[in-house]
This record gives sequence, structure tokens and C-alpha cells, in this order.
Amino acid sequence: MTSNRVAWVAVLLLLLFIVGSIGYWFWQNFEPVAEQVRTDMSTPARRNPWLAAERLLGRLGVGVESRSGRQYLTTPPDETGVLFVKDLGAPLPQARQTDLLSWVERGGHLVISPGRMIDDETGHPLLQYFGIETNASLFEPEEVDETLTIALPDSEEEMEIGFDPDRWFLVESQYDHWEIPGDGNPQLLVFPWGDGRVTFLSDNRYWDNKRIGDEDHALLLARLSAGYDRAWLLYSSQMPSLLQLLWQWAPYLSISLILLIALTLWRMMERTGPRRMLVDSQRRNLLEHLKAASEYAWSTDPSTGLLEGARRQVEKRWLATHPLLQRLEQSERCQWLAERTGLTPQSIEQALYGHESEGGQLIKTTINLQRLLSALRPQTQKRV
Repeated sequence: MTSNRVAWVAVLLLLLFIVGSIGYWFWQNFEPVAEQVRTDMSTPARRNPWLAAERLLGRLGVGVESRSGRQYLTTPPDETGVLFVKDLGAPLPQARQTDLLSWVERGGHLVISPGRMIDDETGHPLLQYFGIETNASLFEPEEVDETLTIALPDSEEEMEIGFDPDRWFLVESQYDHWEIPGDGNPQLLVFPWGDGRVTFLSDNRYWDNKRIGDEDHALLLARLSAGYDRAWLLYSSQMPSLLQLLWQWAPYLSISLILLIALTLWRMMERTGPRRMLVDSQRRNLLEHLKAASEYAWSTDPSTGLLEGARRQVEKRWLATHPLLQRLEQSERCQWLAERTGLTPQSIEQALYGHESEGGQLIKTTINLQRLLSALRPQTQKRV
């Protein structure tokens, strides 16, 4: 037992030595290296250009919510906080604008950028209310920024912000406010309003996902939201489509409609009756066509379908050969033909002008027509 135990201990020590040697060699020859790999922008980031700003405020301990539409403008939140509006959009009704400023007066902070103005001549009613005009064009801004050093009111902290140099404000307001920078073409305006304030920014593209990490853009966002526990980011003031609203407020109804449409389309693809026999589209020859036409004519009205044509042809040939027949009455014509064909006038009249309803009489009429045609041939040959 003692020798076996010594052997097991020796084997265990040998294994530990081998593992330790391999680990020491690996540690001396390899080191951890961090590598940054760029990937495509995620779907939430493409949908929400302020997604990075939302996550930044969340890390700062601010309860943040981002949304598109005009709900925050038409119906401000019940509690106070800071509301960031990326694009002011279309004018608000007077009652909605009053409710929004009342929310600011109760202690809210409204941060607005005019964005793409609807009408550059008349301006926006909210901007006119504060005596503000903007030189913003109707076209999208160029991707050119100018870094400005600014400091917010009641703060000596300077920040480097990349404003659009082609956008600024013209202010003729009766309300107290701060203009930043104070060179006559401000790009940031602050209006104290009751217990809150309204901040106007000439543009806010520096808070987009691609720019918020540059300069002091993230710091400006944090300073504007300082002192508030709640923040709302309105990254688009355009009204969502009817389909988006239906999916947002009635998802179960939307799913039911989709399933109903899919079931209806599937049911329409299924046949509901017996399978129809395919018609052979092979072309027939002339004899088959004549046979089919004659069978149809025989089944409907033999006298009209077959006999009338033969009568017209026989009479036409006799009239063409003997024009004097055209001046004779029907009875006289039959008498004249009887003298030259050997048939009785009654049989000739029955053959050319009679009405047959029975198969036997039809056969007799056909034979007499054939005799009339045969009697005409010698006359025709003689004339030739």
C-alpha cells in the first residue's frame, strides 16, 4: 500500500509540473490584446438617431424615454423634467402651445431645435411667440460644423460644441433671455419661464449617434438635463403612419388581420369544385370541320342547314343557264323544267320550294335535286 501511494503522489506531482510548465510558457509568449471591430449600425440605432443620447442619460441616473411622433408636444408629460425635441415640425394649435408652455412654467425644461422649417417666410408660431426668427433654409444642412466655445448661464464651464455655421437666430424679444454666443448671431437661446425654462438650439445634429462622442456634445446634453430626474427625447416630430399606429396601439388586432388575410389568400388558391377537363387545342383539318358543321346543322334543322343550300345552288345554275326562267312564275317555271327533265311539276316544286319535316321526304327531295342537276349538265356542255 505504501509503495502504491508513493507512486500515485509522484505521478500527480509530475502532472502538476507539466501543466504548470505549459501555463508558464503560454503566459510568457501570449498576452491579451483588445481589438475594436466596427460593425453596421443596429436596427434600433437606425430607427432612433438619439439612441446613444438615451443610453447616456440612463447611465447618469436619469429616467429617460425616447419616442417619435407629436404626443409629447400636444400632450406634455404629467411630471416635470426635460423634454428634448429634435425637430419642432408643423405649427401647434394655440391651445396645445399654451399647454406646453404651462408645463414649462410648472418647472419643466423644453429644449427645442427648429429643424427643417415648414415655411421660412412666416416662421413658426412658437418661435414668433418668443420673438425669434431663423435663417434656416428649406433644405437639409450640409455636413459642415464649426466648433464654438460656449458656457451655459450660471456656469463658467466652457464647452466645445460643433454648431452648423449656416444656422443662427435673429432675436427681437420682450422676454429676458441669454444669447450664446453674444455676437449678434446666437445659436443657443435660454428663456426663463416661470419655474422652468425654454432653450432654443439652432441645430442639434451633434447629439446624433455618430457625433455625440465628439467634442463636448455629451457634456452639453448632461448639463441641460442636470437637476431633473426625468427626460424625454422626441427624436422625430412626424406623425407615424396608420400602420405604425395600428401596430403600436392594437398589436393583437394587427396580428389577427394578418392571419385573416393569409387564410383568405390560401382559401382562394384552393379549388371549390370539380376539376374542369382541359380542352384539346389541337387544330382540326378541313374535313373534320365540315363534318362537325354538318352534324350540327343536321341536329338543329336539316331542311335549313343542308337542304336550303343545295336548293339555292341548283336553282342558281338553272337560272344562269336559262335566263328566261327568271321571267316565269314559280308554277310556270316548274312546268318548263318538267318538260325538259322528265320529272313531274309537283316533284320539281317540292324539290325546289317545298318544306320537309320527315326524313323520308327529305331523301326524295335530295334525289330530285340530284336529277335536276344531272339534267342541267348536258345543256351546259351543249352550250359550251
